[in-house]
Amino acid sequence: MKFGYQQPSHAFEGNRTIFESLVDIVKSCQDEGYDSFWIMDHLIQIGMIGQPEEPIMESCTTLSALAPLTHEIKLGALCTCNFFRNPALLAKMGATIDQISKGRFWLGLGAGWFEDEAKRYGYKFESNKVRLQMLEESLQIVNKAWTEDNPSFQGRYYSINKLLLNPKPFQKPRPKILVGGDGEHVTLRLVARYADACNLFSGGEELRHKLDLLKSYCREIGRDYSGLLKTKLATVMFASSKEDAAKKIEQFRRPWMSPESYLNSFLLGTPSEISNQVSKLAADGIDYLIINFRGKYDPNNHDTFAKDVISRF
Repeated sequence: MKFGYQQPSHAFEGNRTIFESLVDIVKSCQDEGYDSFWIMDHLIQIGMIGQPEEPIMESCTTLSALAPLTHEIKLGALCTCNFFRNPALLAKMGATIDQISKGRFWLGLGAGWFEDEAKRYGYKFESNKVRLQMLEESLQIVNKAWTEDNPSFQGRYYSINKLLLNPKPFQKPRPKILVGGDGEHVTLRLVARYADACNLFSGGEELRHKLDLLKSYCREIGRDYSGLLKTKLATVMFASSKEDAAKKIEQFRRPWMSPESYLNSFLLGTPSEISNQVSKLAADGIDYLIINFRGKYDPNNHDTFAKDVISRF
């Protein structure tokens, strides 16, 4: 089991700039043994984290600035919103970040889901079906751009014509691609066909069901399921017990979330209880866990997780 850390809120206290705070966090995570550092790709803050008017930095420019200030930890956005950027431009940006970081960039990519954000910034928010079709075309273009010379592609939504992308990414044959989302009929099929990693949110029986589906989709196309990295995003809430932690997180639950699914997206309780929950995820098939925290940023949280949870794995 390896671990990544995501910093979803950019509303820090004190007189330091947001970027200075992010630099401190990513360097601390690097020293504490986290394998990767992630930020969200949102243009306004999402309701599960804070208010829309709270500050949030643009992901790609932030990652490119963090890259030369770090030396080991991998960097990515969880997850990049596909319709924000033309896929050929995204491939160019990703290759640039990978060059700056000397091979530490991950492309996390998803169809995008935040309709209010899209409307505020003037993006057309297509149907779920169309956004997933756009995502598939983007995955094909990025793969071609990173691994082929002068590729062409003609799709329904995107096209390239003898694309020139130089320099190519530092990593060979290309950076890892993580597809976010656990939709059973389309998204998991895209993971099997195009990605190096999935990123799931569910837990328990639902998680095992989705991993079984992913395994079957890999089997259909002759892909080795064991070579696919199975990652999960989970929010950690420390408390004196799992029950006390569950009470604390109720304030963050949105009305459309079922209590069971909501609880399965968290790791709750004491470090010992949380370690047991991580072990259960590993037994269910998760081999890479990305964690975050809700509420006011507290550096003791990721420090405690590293010392009292990561150290056990």
